[in-house]
Amino acid sequence: MKNILIAILILFIAIYAGINRGPILSARNPSVNMFVNLRTDNSCLAEVHYRQLPAGSWDVVCDSVPASLHYLEMTVSSYAQYEYYVYADGDSVGPYEFWTAPMPNQEYDFDFCVYGDTRTSIVAHWVVIDHVMTCNPMFMLHSGDMIEDGEDTDDWDDYFSELCDWHDIAQSVPYFYAMGNHDDEAPYFYDAVTLPCNNPAGTEAYSSFDWGKIHFTIINSEIDYTATSEQYAFLSADLAAASANPMYDFIIAFVHRPFYSSGYHGREEEMAAVLEPLLVANGVDLVLQGHDHMYERVFPQDGVHYIVTGGGGAPPSPVVLWRDWTAFGYNLYHHLDCHYKFAEHKLSIYMHNYANEIVDSLILVAIPVGTGEVASKKRFPKLTAYPNPFNTSCRIAILGFNSDNISNAEMKIFDLKGKCISRINRIPGRNDEFIWQPDSKLESGIYIVRISTDRWSAMKEVVFVR
Repeated sequence: MKNILIAILILFIAIYAGINRGPILSARNPSVNMFVNLRTDNSCLAEVHYRQLPAGSWDVVCDSVPASLHYLEMTVSSYAQYEYYVYADGDSVGPYEFWTAPMPNQEYDFDFCVYGDTRTSIVAHWVVIDHVMTCNPMFMLHSGDMIEDGEDTDDWDDYFSELCDWHDIAQSVPYFYAMGNHDDEAPYFYDAVTLPCNNPAGTEAYSSFDWGKIHFTIINSEIDYTATSEQYAFLSADLAAASANPMYDFIIAFVHRPFYSSGYHGREEEMAAVLEPLLVANGVDLVLQGHDHMYERVFPQDGVHYIVTGGGGAPPSPVVLWRDWTAFGYNLYHHLDCHYKFAEHKLSIYMHNYANEIVDSLILVAIPVGTGEVASKKRFPKLTAYPNPFNTSCRIAILGFNSDNISNAEMKIFDLKGKCISRINRIPGRNDEFIWQPDSKLESGIYIVRISTDRWSAMKEVVFVR
């Protein structure tokens, strides 16, 4: 009888043993170290065996004391590919492969992806991750609101299961996060990952990191950012140092609540009043934002580009009002696919829609500044429409570019569902003007005019009244 009880106990332990979350790859300084984070059913000593590919020697890191939460640091070389296995609580998983970051003084290309506001729809998030994985990113940026309720530990478990169990992206691609209002600064989240913590408080709530020649600054819109706060002091010093560093081609900030948005929540006025001057003064090239559950690319504001990317799975919310700053908008799930090319000092950003089609893009080029040269921000055109509203024809003109520079521009008309309903030719003899004359079957309504070249696109909302 005693042997039977022992056998039952051993079987019970075997069933309720193993890795129950992860492994999750994350980084503090991604050109120096990577962390494997996991949780086990039982307190144990976990091990990671890793090596540089294609044929490096194996290194082993392990816990110093038994635990159920494990944070195993791998010391790595910059811009190198590695593989690793994990052994913990009777489980063994792997191999998983990942890339480390180049240092700012190294001249390498790399790719990354961006999305945010995953929250409630597991199916939509699933599809977005499927699309992201076809892009083969080295790392990910998440613009916040990972889940619906940051105090619900089951929500967090479902989120990480989607990344680690239903997909295997988090084992090989480190995520960097801007915390959202739904995330509630949850300790349960911070227990699952290891993030940069180079702020004066030594926390992971806001920080910065380098991936090659791009400097990323993470702003936390959910905690104090006023001029007397620790976060403001950190952001001010961090952006000033990055702006003065000639090794960087681009400075990118990412944050949850938007500085510019035409969505339901709209522009976060208080935050913008405090922090936008820092962005402008320090030459930030791009700000990636979430909170509104749609995509919006904004015309440069005082030289800074802004993109809202909140289409990771939360209920879609449309661009409520097309403002003068709106260059392009899309109202459904999506992600950004980003490619940095060192030789051209260029960052190309492509927005993939829910069908994984590229429907918008932004190309940023860093111009090296030499003796006697003056750095200038790239200009993008705007559109005017007259009359607007209209009932017979509407003349659309491109402002801000010499007509010789837009000879390959084309114009398309979209309805509010994103369906292209017409392609329009230029006015004969004019590169910078188009005329739209809707056919007799078109219904009255709001339509979006899009004019684009291989370098830029611009949009304008027009109202047709039959």
